[in-house]
Amino acid sequence: MKKIFSFLLTMAVVISFSTVMTTASATDSISKNTGINTLGSSGKVYFEKPSMWEGTTFYTHIWESENGTSFYGWRTKKEKMTEEDGKLYYDLSILSDPSAQLSGGLKPGVDYTIMFCDDIGNETCGLMFNTNCIGDTAYITSYEDAIENNIDSTKHSYPIAWRANGKKYGVPLQITSVGTIQGQFVTPEMTPAKIISEWDKSYPSYPNKDSYSPQSSARNHKTRLAEIKAEITKMIKAGQIYYVGGGIYKGDVNPPKEDDPNHSSISKVVPHLYPRNTLSVKSGTTKTVSVINGKVKSWSTSNKKVATVKNGKITALNKGKATVTATLTTGKKLTCKVTVTTAPKLSKTNVNVKKGGTVNVKLSGKVSSINNKYTNTKFAKITSKANATSLKIKGLKKGNTTLKIKVNGVKTLSLKVKVK
Repeated sequence: MKKIFSFLLTMAVVISFSTVMTTASATDSISKNTGINTLGSSGKVYFEKPSMWEGTTFYTHIWESENGTSFYGWRTKKEKMTEEDGKLYYDLSILSDPSAQLSGGLKPGVDYTIMFCDDIGNETCGLMFNTNCIGDTAYITSYEDAIENNIDSTKHSYPIAWRANGKKYGVPLQITSVGTIQGQFVTPEMTPAKIISEWDKSYPSYPNKDSYSPQSSARNHKTRLAEIKAEITKMIKAGQIYYVGGGIYKGDVNPPKEDDPNHSSISKVVPHLYPRNTLSVKSGTTKTVSVINGKVKSWSTSNKKVATVKNGKITALNKGKATVTATLTTGKKLTCKVTVTTAPKLSKTNVNVKKGGTVNVKLSGKVSSINNKYTNTKFAKITSKANATSLKIKGLKKGNTTLKIKVNGVKTLSLKVKVK
């Protein structure tokens, strides 16, 4: 009996040691190949530079799939890719920077979406992504920008896939505003049935709801809905829809009943901001955000000196950060984090002008009102109209003066004028 026990104990130690060695070997291999650390927040992702893109600077944009919050503002410095030996890569350790809007960097077990773009307007569609994709390479699968924007079908992006994880993480299954079916991947929570249900309920709020996809022969919403169900059913039967992480989806397109204990609230339409809930803009420019699947009661901003908002139109005023909030009639609040990257400034701080002549000075921003009584109008004055983005300075009398100009209503700038 003692000999048997001794043998079993020895075997247990050998198996335990073997397991530890195997695990260590696997971990070493992963670390060597992908740069993953225990937090999953470091390493690199790669992007094959598209031959048809002519941009010179490339960016990586990553956001959390569930809530739509991105790590950084669109095409900001923190999203810039590095090119090395003809390959583009993004260092994921940048996501752990304290300035990130999602704290803590990339986290294992959390689903993200990633996309790539250049500095002249080319961009890929969103691609499912998590720490399992660290070290992988994304590539464009078509020379045509064939993926429709979900809300505005007139805008397009390039389809994309992973080299190593193409069968596990891909373009999410989606239905655009005009009814085009795109992508193949679903999460366990967001089933084809729920995607169809969300499209059906969102339809009244789409700006181009009276248009129809080239995929469709329908000319009314009810018929198109039936077509979509039939097409996605066909995809399911053909094994063309996959679960994120691996596996073929084998459900159906019938939405669960409200009293079904397995019914998820995610099948209900969720109000959200379009195009995104983070913005990075320059002083003096405007961007408009819209609420999809909700009715707005009021708009507000946390800092009127940085950015203002009216009916969803956001005007950038001065360098800094502000949160724009849309309060819905239901009481729900949707927020957009706005980063204004530049401060108002004049193209020149000193100008020469002849008596009776004029000179123009450009603004990064605009002057909401022209009031010469606050400046010395004996030598020169501003003759531009209100809301000008370029100032016309007229010389009145030989001499020197300094004009005070309030730009965007938040910052007073000085312009030295010499009248000859």
